[in-house]
Amino acid sequence: MIRCHKENPIKLLRTLLREIVFDVYMISDKTKKITYITSSDIDSYFVEKICGKDVTITKLKRIYLWELKKFADQQDAVLIDMYRPLSRFFNNGFLVPPLVRQVLDIDVSEDKLIRINTKNLKKALKYDCDVSNDIDDLKFFYENMYVPYIKRVYGDSAQIEDFGDIEKIFNRGELLLIKLNDKYISAQLSEIDGDNYFLRKNGVLDESFVKEGALVATYYFGILRAKEINAKIVDFGQSRSFLSDGSLRHKSLWGTRICEDKNIKRIVYLRNIFEPFIYIEDKKLKAIVFFFFFKLINEYSRSGLEFNIINKK
Repeated sequence: MIRCHKENPIKLLRTLLREIVFDVYMISDKTKKITYITSSDIDSYFVEKICGKDVTITKLKRIYLWELKKFADQQDAVLIDMYRPLSRFFNNGFLVPPLVRQVLDIDVSEDKLIRINTKNLKKALKYDCDVSNDIDDLKFFYENMYVPYIKRVYGDSAQIEDFGDIEKIFNRGELLLIKLNDKYISAQLSEIDGDNYFLRKNGVLDESFVKEGALVATYYFGILRAKEINAKIVDFGQSRSFLSDGSLRHKSLWGTRICEDKNIKRIVYLRNIFEPFIYIEDKKLKAIVFFFFFKLINEYSRSGLEFNIINKK
């Protein structure tokens, strides 16, 4: 039974009705077919990560909660995006959180940061940083760095925050402007909450600066700023749960710990899908790594994950 507390009865009813109805799709390319089942919208990230960009998506039918497990058990490779409390009925696959958090204990020294991430920081150390609480600087960041960068990286699947939401973060924190030769070329929007320093949003003026370490500099100066104000934790925010995800890998270079985000209300069930990912087992975060992705273990050696190595050909 699903229990939800302190919710409006009408809102609760709508949630329950939505979560018991599932759309079934077949995701296919030249080499594989995966049954994709969801009570929400199709997540294009999961589709691309598992099958690539050149896929065919065919809607098969609609099923209901009481049909879900039996139908899923009849499939070979299957992905189910569901309301988290329903996951208790699925125990012959892997339960993958859609997003995880990455945090850094601030007691790390500046010298250790450089040793951990030497390759990237060689470029980033040429930049300087200004701290700003000026709304005009925020507008410049939003219009010229954040929005264009998100659109370039994510294309049609880009989820861009409204300026009003960005301003709310700004009012609880500050903007770190990264400059080169007195020109601002990237920035990090941060939020301060007690002993926690959150690296919320970043962006870059031009794509050419990414290869020159401009975004690496936003993280580096964010960490230094957190140390300066005596924060204890630097929160790098959410990342996807696939070990090959660019954001997850980049943040891991700083020695971050990977943690479960307890606010995520959904879970993804995977079976017979051979991509390295983070999953939940016995209330712990673990990582499944297939032999052809074995090198990823070294990349996440400081993440706190337990590794499950499978020799699947």
